[in-house]
Amino acid sequence: MSTAAVGAPAPTRPRVMSLDVARGLFLIASVTTASALPPSAPWMTHPAWFGVTPYDLIFPLFVTLSGVGLAFAYRSPTRVAVTARRVLVLLSVGVLYTAVHGDHYQLSTLRLTGVLQLYALLVLVSAVLHQVTRSARGWAVVTGVTALVGAGVYLWAQQQCPGSLLTPECNPSRWIDGRLLGEHMYAQGRAGHDPEGLVAAAGAFLTAAAGTTAGHLVLDARHGSSRVGVVRLAAWTIACAAAGVALALVVEPFKRLWTPSFSLLAGALGLLVLLVAYVLVDVLPRRRAARLRDRASWPLVALGRQSLLVYFGSHLLAVLLIRHGEPSLAQRLGEWVPLPGGPEVGFVVLSLALWWAVAMLLHRAGIYVRA
Repeated sequence: MSTAAVGAPAPTRPRVMSLDVARGLFLIASVTTASALPPSAPWMTHPAWFGVTPYDLIFPLFVTLSGVGLAFAYRSPTRVAVTARRVLVLLSVGVLYTAVHGDHYQLSTLRLTGVLQLYALLVLVSAVLHQVTRSARGWAVVTGVTALVGAGVYLWAQQQCPGSLLTPECNPSRWIDGRLLGEHMYAQGRAGHDPEGLVAAAGAFLTAAAGTTAGHLVLDARHGSSRVGVVRLAAWTIACAAAGVALALVVEPFKRLWTPSFSLLAGALGLLVLLVAYVLVDVLPRRRAARLRDRASWPLVALGRQSLLVYFGSHLLAVLLIRHGEPSLAQRLGEWVPLPGGPEVGFVVLSLALWWAVAMLLHRAGIYVRA
């Protein structure tokens, strides 16, 4: 990972703060759920196969907002070397992160996929497609085509399975990721799918593309009317939600395969968070309220600008502390914070306070961890 230089020239236009605020809100939910001590409540676990829980939406929210950020990053031409470095750093760190997180280091079965590797693929595909189009209209077309092609593939896949039902024994991830990765799949392939394999990455790209379209809409509004930008962003959010509902009639929304309906519905939720933040932070405040807005939103902006560090760092630290000791180090740390709810609540509060403090200190110093 690299850090941005301190004292870089100020941007010619004010920063779109709503993205940072939305990321900050997302990270509060992410750190909170990552720090929950076992046993986890049902809503804080992934379903075995079909179904969607609130926990299923955490990473897709990150993907949606990352898609918005990719629009900001690639709106202007970017050197190929910059993208290549980003992708290589994410891939290499991702394999190490996945090994440590899963406590599995055998090279013959080392898991090659993971959330950072999936994000690397999203960066690569987004960078390539930004050579084709850098407009909201173009990315809306990319989103629509991806959704239709994905729905068609899943509809065909269902017809190949007994009872036209996708199962762990009969699904595209088993066919494609299993053939490509073998025992380097998630759980060495025993689960029948890979939640961050190529099939899931295709679904995640659809979620990211919805966010990228929204990012270009926000950037367009900086050159025109912000209120028109709100209307267009709201219309795009509604369109993604409606398309997700329509595709749910074809393929059930669930995260294990990151189906097209799930991609768009999860993306619409992330866009709704962005829309509300955009209205409250970037559109409504007038000059006199700008200073108050800046002060009130500063903690969330500080947290949001460290999204990569806080998201992955909090997950890794939490799993290491929960894994070691009896009682675990996490439980013992939670006991230091005397709060109603015991060490479970104490550890969550301690984790959130730690990562928020780190983010604010880095933000004050002008240091940002990026790929």
